[in-house]
Amino acid sequence: MAKKNDDFFVEKKPWSRVKDELLGCYLKPYVAKILHTRKPLVYVDCFAGKGKFDDGNPGSPLIALDIFQKGLAKTKMDGKAQVGATFIDLNYASDLDANLSAYPGVKIVSGAYEDTIDDLLKSKNGCNVFLYIDPYGIKALDCSKFDAFANGQFNTIELLINMNSFGFIREACNAMGTTFKVDDSGFFDDLIEYDPTILDATDKSIEALNRIAGGDYWKAIIAQYKSGAIDGYKAEEYFSEQYCQRLSESYTYVLNMPIRLKEGQHTKYRMIHATNHPVGCVIMADNICNRWELLKDIQNGGQMTLFQEDINNQIVDDTTIRERVIEQFSQCGKWTSLTEAEAIFFVRYGAICKSGEIAKVLKALEKEGHLAVDRNPILTKTGKPSDFMTEGNDHTVSVKWVK
Repeated sequence: MAKKNDDFFVEKKPWSRVKDELLGCYLKPYVAKILHTRKPLVYVDCFAGKGKFDDGNPGSPLIALDIFQKGLAKTKMDGKAQVGATFIDLNYASDLDANLSAYPGVKIVSGAYEDTIDDLLKSKNGCNVFLYIDPYGIKALDCSKFDAFANGQFNTIELLINMNSFGFIREACNAMGTTFKVDDSGFFDDLIEYDPTILDATDKSIEALNRIAGGDYWKAIIAQYKSGAIDGYKAEEYFSEQYCQRLSESYTYVLNMPIRLKEGQHTKYRMIHATNHPVGCVIMADNICNRWELLKDIQNGGQMTLFQEDINNQIVDDTTIRERVIEQFSQCGKWTSLTEAEAIFFVRYGAICKSGEIAKVLKALEKEGHLAVDRNPILTKTGKPSDFMTEGNDHTVSVKWVK
């Protein structure tokens, strides 16, 4: 095994807790919904690590397996619910084998994600696939692979990607012959990678960055930074936005979730959620809105928030939410699934509020005569007109802008 960051798994650091909380809290409702498709769930942790930190804290593999076990226990589907979990790691397969031994049927792959994932997925046609991609460095993030996943014959496909966007900007500056600087001397302390990507000013590095980004759009951003037209934080913001636009060529719903480890900090890195299914997008948006309440004590003596402002650090109040709901839903000139319309809202504005807050605004707009709503079933069990503004397995909502 090549020498890497030897103490990476000694203890679970705050940024690891952030990522794992986000993953775990999403998987709970995701599993509950996806098992009802009666199609197998194929879950792959593409950079699984040891499965457990040396200090005893669970890693993403144990968190996911515990959720799968509980989800299957709660699902009454005559034994038809299936979850297949695979964990890939190049260096720690033996540790994974030991740390996951309590969970039967787990598949452990010793190898590199980029070398093994295609073979793992080639026989999964018709399945629901979820890939957790938390790489040791940015070099493994090949955008063409993400395109190929979207074009597979899966029933559903979702990606949750940890993108060290500042790491990308730093290496892009190296490749373009400039130095990346931010006004926080300890900024990169929270962005430690197990296998850091180090690039230089060569054609090979340019090619690597193009492969990661899925194009060369990043060059114009670095040129702006190099000229002094934008600072490092704005360069990262521009890159993240355009990276999501690139992913949207293959995935209809892409959420860009800025992660801050302390209140008032600049974004440290991005979690990117990509799917072609609106339900997953809405669940993830609600999840990110809830996380700050659960994670505020994750740093000793400090309050941690994932979400108090929108993606551009603007405070969001009720008036702003109403304005943006009107902006988006006034585009629904024909009958549109409520879930699809909500997902498009979140893609456009980010996870600025929960779906329940959107529903409150929509009910007001319906009462005011601006929005037509078609509910199925139209009557409750007691024969009264339905007034729900959510969709589920046994009820649907379509909306259309009136005036």
